[in-house]
Amino acid sequence: MKILIANADWWLGERTSSALRAAGHDVDTLSRDAELGHDESTDELAAGHDAVIVFGYSEESGHPTALLDRSTRKLYNLLHAASEAGVKRCVYVSTLLLFKDYEENLTVTEKWRSLPPAEDPALLACHLGEYVCKEYARDRRIQVATIRLGFPIVDGDLDAASATGEPAAVSVSDAVEAIRLALTSGKLAQWQDIHVQSQVEHQRYLMHAAHNLLAFPAPSGATT
Repeated sequence: MKILIANADWWLGERTSSALRAAGHDVDTLSRDAELGHDESTDELAAGHDAVIVFGYSEESGHPTALLDRSTRKLYNLLHAASEAGVKRCVYVSTLLLFKDYEENLTVTEKWRSLPPAEDPALLACHLGEYVCKEYARDRRIQVATIRLGFPIVDGDLDAASATGEPAAVSVSDAVEAIRLALTSGKLAQWQDIHVQSQVEHQRYLMHAAHNLLAFPAPSGATT
């Protein structure tokens, strides 16, 4: 596949880009400061790609206006250009931090309403980005899979995530694998929310959608 990754200069974006290239995909990247206006330059960036990955949350601080602009106006322009170019699928990488204020004993699924804290511009921007994607999917202009990653994101594999003792942790290897699977799964609806974390002890979030739609995580000993 030929894949365009937006906001790829975050460290997880860089890891994802490297992993997809290693898997044989042709990957182009855009930084968080990319202009992405409503013009021909954005159209040219999107043209010729099979899929788009957008990192909607990147653990960053910054001016609220810039964060919100990236997740609304710029994202809208990118999705418009992608849909006009015939790109079939967008994978929007969000975060389960949008659900962290629910009590830990509650069974939170993809059907629950997110609770973005107004005092955190990065989470609010990510939340708004989900809605921009959803509107494009509702109009059937592009298929969107929203991957909400657990927290914290831990460098390494399942053992590294387990070592944190955090019930919502996700390892980089699991995060990248879920994103990769979301690019090609044939079981997704036009708009699909999918919660992804590592299978640590006392795991906080259910992953029925990830199991059923992405076959994630793979059974022990299986290869992908």
